[in-house]
Amino acid sequence: MIDYIILTAYSPFAVIMQLHPGWVGFLQTQVLGCLGCLWFNRNEVRDRQLVAQRMQKHVSSAESTPLLIFPEGTCVNNEFCVMFKRGAFDLDAAVFPVAIRYNKIFVDAFWNSKKQSFSAHLLKLMTSWAVVCEVSFLPPQTRAKDETAQQFAERVQSLIAARANLKIAPWDGYLKYYNLGVKHPDLIEKRRRAFAANLSKNLQHTVKPGAH
Repeated sequence: MIDYIILTAYSPFAVIMQLHPGWVGFLQTQVLGCLGCLWFNRNEVRDRQLVAQRMQKHVSSAESTPLLIFPEGTCVNNEFCVMFKRGAFDLDAAVFPVAIRYNKIFVDAFWNSKKQSFSAHLLKLMTSWAVVCEVSFLPPQTRAKDETAQQFAERVQSLIAARANLKIAPWDGYLKYYNLGVKHPDLIEKRRRAFAANLSKNLQHTVKPGAH
């Protein structure tokens, strides 16, 4: 959200974003809606499918507001660049990469949604001395004929990470919303059994028979 606010200082953008509750949701639907923004609920598969269709329709129209997409799909701590979603790179449209690097000299702009509401985060930023960041607009990129959408996404990710001096992380940013124990309890139990077997084996080697 903060990235979007900063980038709209350069130009109006439509954006793809999670629809939030409360006053943020009101601004999204009643104010930003006029720009052709696309909202979704990340927990609804049907929403994601509809957004993919609307993305294609949006970029195919010459009259549409430029579409701003955050391909990581989540907030990251300004040190890593996590896996890019390939949907934005499968549209047969030119991609204009933007690298944003925040300076923590006055305040850390990273929003940890697990620990803090957006309202509290915004208040922290607005009461700090300044939010300092470097924004770099990189040359436009198009998908090569022999390049898959995933390869295209990884190439653009490398350009952005290099410009912003971020470390590329090979994991999906959505993992922080994914409770493996709830979704796949069988996997957790399998790992527990494997750990117990290894522990028992090591103890048998350590404790000799007849030792007191």
